[in-house]
Amino acid sequence: MESHMSGNSPDLRDKVDESRGFFKKLQLAIPALREYRKLEDIRAADQILRKQVFDKLDGAKSKLESLRKAMSDKGDFTSITPIGSTISQIQQIAGEVFRSQQGSAGISPNIRIDENTLNKLYEYDYNFVNSAEQIFSAVNTAFSDYTSGTTTAQAIAAKIGPMIEDFKNTWKQRLESVENILVTK
Repeated sequence: MESHMSGNSPDLRDKVDESRGFFKKLQLAIPALREYRKLEDIRAADQILRKQVFDKLDGAKSKLESLRKAMSDKGDFTSITPIGSTISQIQQIAGEVFRSQQGSAGISPNIRIDENTLNKLYEYDYNFVNSAEQIFSAVNTAFSDYTSGTTTAQAIAAKIGPMIEDFKNTWKQRLESVENILVTK
């Protein structure tokens, strides 16, 4: 399978291809099952990818919870509400990404989505890994900056909030693109 990703991050579709056992390889050899196997492998890669995004966002949420505790320990109660709101937003979008419906290739599905379409959606989702990594890095840096006294919790919430909103908007666009695919098929 041709790898469409760039950068240092591995393309999980290649990893799924490499991890195929005998039965899955046999399915690829049987023409009637070949397309089913390919689509299921792309879905498996998508599931792994979403789990990575969830883990990054969950890590950012944990760091923000540690920040909130540090604020409380320090007696800095002025910005606990914005940090709490940021935690809530991250938790909400992480859950949506992780639990959203994937569908199934099925032997004879009612709606057919071809391999090229699934690959485009996978690459679109791949961008979420980078977005989630940026949120995690920003939160990690912000925590260090707050504990060293070089920034305020208000500044942290102001910086992370737009990143979360961008992530939410991108996720919404992805869902809309899936709905458009399903409507046009």
